[in-house]
Amino acid sequence: MDYNVYNYLTADHTRRTVSKYDAHKPSELRSVMKKITKMTQSSPVYLIRLSNAKQTYALNLKDGAISLSNTLQMMSEDSLDNVFSRRKAYSTQEEQVNARIITDNYDMLPDEAEIKVNHLASHQVNMGKEFYTTGKGLGEGTYRFTIAVNDNVYDFQYNIRKDANHKEVIEGLSNFITKAKIGITAAPIQSADKIQMRLESDMTGSVGGEPIFRLQDKEGKGIVDYYALDKISSFPRSASFELNGADKTSLNNTFILGKTLEVSLYAPGETAAQIRYLPDSEQIISSVQKVMDSYNKLVDSTLEYAEKSEQPVKMVRELRGVLRPYLSEMEACGITLDDQGHMVMDEALAVQAAEEGDMEKTFGKEAGLNRRLQEKTSEIKINPMEYVDKILVSYPDFSRPPRGFSYITSLYSGMLFNYYC
Repeated sequence: MDYNVYNYLTADHTRRTVSKYDAHKPSELRSVMKKITKMTQSSPVYLIRLSNAKQTYALNLKDGAISLSNTLQMMSEDSLDNVFSRRKAYSTQEEQVNARIITDNYDMLPDEAEIKVNHLASHQVNMGKEFYTTGKGLGEGTYRFTIAVNDNVYDFQYNIRKDANHKEVIEGLSNFITKAKIGITAAPIQSADKIQMRLESDMTGSVGGEPIFRLQDKEGKGIVDYYALDKISSFPRSASFELNGADKTSLNNTFILGKTLEVSLYAPGETAAQIRYLPDSEQIISSVQKVMDSYNKLVDSTLEYAEKSEQPVKMVRELRGVLRPYLSEMEACGITLDDQGHMVMDEALAVQAAEEGDMEKTFGKEAGLNRRLQEKTSEIKINPMEYVDKILVSYPDFSRPPRGFSYITSLYSGMLFNYYC
């Protein structure tokens, strides 16, 4: 065997991440050995003239079969790792209410709920007095004031230089307050030749509608009073909604139910939103797409090899035979075969099938398609050289006791690397 040729061929193969499905128990390895032994007891002896095309095809077949087998095993697991076990929250009125599951323990989820939004939680907004941008008011000096945010009080002092106009003062003071990061965003609001300061709380809602923040001069009438920075134009308000018919309030538009479900309120509405739990279609579609990608890799490799060698597309015919009894089930899930044998997906139908459980019936643990594909990938992994053209040397001698050769397939396509085992 020319290993330099193999090194050349495998240089273009991206090293796969080794998963738990690539590790095998001694009993599983013995089972593979017995399968090879049994297979070789009734197999003719072939002469295979190796070429780059044949070796590349064998590697692609084995790699595609391993990937396909691993994904099918993942979809068959009886655990939380099984993609069909995962759930997502669904809202019938997503423009008004959305929900997201934040736990892996689905038994802890609250019961499916009905939420009607009356009004959203809002921020406190203060709008200062308008001044001409080029006008001048407060004299040069240091101005001290406090900002109380809930129970926290912060001391500030701001210096105004000589001949500073209103635009310079308001822009500088806005930046000064915002950079303090005390839960208030201040910004200058300019219209034509006038300017004023707008202050908004980062928080929403308050108990009883009380202000979230207050500004106050420390020494008589100062910068707060002059620019009317403590003038509230919009009081904070808590969100109001009905949960299963009961009136509820929340300081924020996003809150947690039962420590497991995050609910976000977006807009009030006349119709209550139904929060339901459905299979996680996004995760399911992603896993099914991996099955399709691995399957299509086998098809592409076969078509490419057939074009170079002018050999029949044996692999594609066999794969079609495996799928034939399940084509109607696949079509119900939005998956069909094109003229060349590739799997193609109608995503809208696939999402619907995933949410209604049809995808699990087709690709899940109890699905016949899953079982038959795994059996086929096992055959391919054991002997991918079955699908290259070769010369028959002799038939087995059935007049004598059968003999098997455990490592016969390793002559061409065995354990090249640990992740190909």
